[in-house]
Amino acid sequence: MRLLYLFVFSISLFGGQWVYGAACCGSGFAAPAIISGDEKALFSTSYAVTEVVIDNVDSDGIWSDQGDGQRLQTLSLEGAHIFNDRWQVGGSTQVLQRTHQGEESSGLGDTKFTLGYEYLTDWDYHPIRPRGTGYFTLTAPTGRSRAESELGGLDSRGNGFWALGLGTMLSKSVIPWDIYLNFEVHKSFAKTVNNTQVDGEIRPGWGGSFSGGAGYNFDKYRVGGSISWNYEDAISIAGSTEYEGAVERYATGTLSASYDMENDWSSSLSYSDQTLFGSPVNTSLGRTLSFQLQKRWAR
Repeated sequence: MRLLYLFVFSISLFGGQWVYGAACCGSGFAAPAIISGDEKALFSTSYAVTEVVIDNVDSDGIWSDQGDGQRLQTLSLEGAHIFNDRWQVGGSTQVLQRTHQGEESSGLGDTKFTLGYEYLTDWDYHPIRPRGTGYFTLTAPTGRSRAESELGGLDSRGNGFWALGLGTMLSKSVIPWDIYLNFEVHKSFAKTVNNTQVDGEIRPGWGGSFSGGAGYNFDKYRVGGSISWNYEDAISIAGSTEYEGAVERYATGTLSASYDMENDWSSSLSYSDQTLFGSPVNTSLGRTLSFQLQKRWAR
């Protein structure tokens, strides 16, 4: 059971959310930090390396690659804590370093805060009914969006807008198998930017994601897979700089292996690929290898 909780919490890292670009270069939304088990609190840190293998998928879905070796390294910190039995709060942030053609840029990514409520409990371990948690998210633009980048996207490190989101996560374990589904929708808000590239109001729109996965547990180990689909409305710019963008869409497939260590510590290794599924548009595509450590505290 512990590995199920590790897995469900870890989708915020391994569900494809931080594989940036368009998808790979800083505009993606991550799944929130959520407890979906019997723990009182969770804290995790992870390190991920993404290699961009497709530089651009245009608005017509045509892939192109210049082979110029863009790489993204991401250090993520996440935590969540239960209060008042069924309520929980969580938060996450990232530090990113992007390298491209011998140049690099690093800094803080977006910061996300989560308020969740367990509306479907599993206290009686029902054989069919899943555990369900609904949540609200607030994203603070501590990172920079691609639209306001001054270095051709090298310095983009997040969605870059204030955003509010609403979602739900369902999970179920029928030993030795487990399964989860997660759905969220969010609204990003406009902001005014005046720099060397943009002079005007950047107007994002709605976005959303859907992900699902399953795994097999044996002894202290778990192996599993998941897939996530992400969508963002087109971004426009109004002002002295005029621009009308295109929608962004991509999917991420992930394979993961987890190990339950002593003293409520767990570790996970995962591989994610954005070139295998869906019909991506207006994005770049990457492959990611990541490692996570997590600490749990029992109720």
